Amino acid sequence: MRIVSINISHHPSICIYENKKVTHFYNEERYTLQKNYVPDENTDVYQSILQKLNFKPDFVCYTSYGRNYSYINCSDQKIINALQKQLDNPPYYFDEKEHHIYHAVSSFYFSNFNEAAAIIVDGGGACKFHIPYQEIESIYLINNKNVTPFFKHSTCYRGNEEISKDTPSVGLFKYVNGFLNKFTNETKGGLSFTKACGKIGYEEDGENSGKVMGLSSYGYSNKKYDLDYDKVNIAKDVQEKTFKETCELINMIKNKTNNILLSGGYFLNCSNNFKYVKKYPQLNFFVDPIPHDAGTSIGAAVYYDNYRN
Repeated sequence: MRIVSINISHHPSICIYENKKVTHFYNEERYTLQKNYVPDENTDVYQSILQKLNFKPDFVCYTSYGRNYSYINCSDQKIINALQKQLDNPPYYFDEKEHHIYHAVSSFYFSNFNEAAAIIVDGGGACKFHIPYQEIESIYLINNKNVTPFFKHSTCYRGNEEISKDTPSVGLFKYVNGFLNKFTNETKGGLSFTKACGKIGYEEDGENSGKVMGLSSYGYSNKKYDLDYDKVNIAKDVQEKTFKETCELINMIKNKTNNILLSGGYFLNCSNNFKYVKKYPQLNFFVDPIPHDAGTSIGAAVYYDNYRN
């Protein structure tokens, strides 16, 4: 079966998957030269690749972090409908709630592990326009046959947005389907960096989080630069805060396996990734080579063919 898998959210991408192998992968931003491009129902961003397909896919997987008409007045389904028409309406699968699973499966696909724990820390969160909470941290146990949730942390943090009156109370811990779910109003992972962007003076979006990560490095140097060190210290503090929080996730799972996968937008943080290796020399770390949302098109295809069928 030849599967075409398409990420329709930010960092749009296309994966062609056949006979248990990824044969082609296209990050559309490399073609459009528009950083953090978010496609709409016109789908012009995909024309450079999809118009060149000389076959009708046997199946299509779509992936997104979940958006409806409250986001750029364009829903996931509207984009899917446009792409389905372009692809001559092959059968397809889409479930925005599986966003973190796709991160986990993509990282496992590229690793040499037979089994592992996948730690997912998102840049912004999944499903934030569909449910009161958005999933920002997850842990999955994964092998060649099964991918099983171990822990999920969701937050109702919305910046300046209103929190639904139906939102459960802060600090709720609840077992759902046999694994622990944590519900809070905390900011962690990429959300902490987004919040720091505002304090430093950058626009609050995920694309500026890398600037905060880079700025934090000056806080560890003995040499002084012509910089605003109040801003440097904000960046350093959030770097150290999120490192400790991620170590808490590692501590939760380290007795289950020695193999740790790291995926999700937060793990573009190369500095902290190296610190995990130093702090936990007994563990085998593998960082997803495409940890941001572009990699979910790979994860969706592999997940559907190997774990869902």
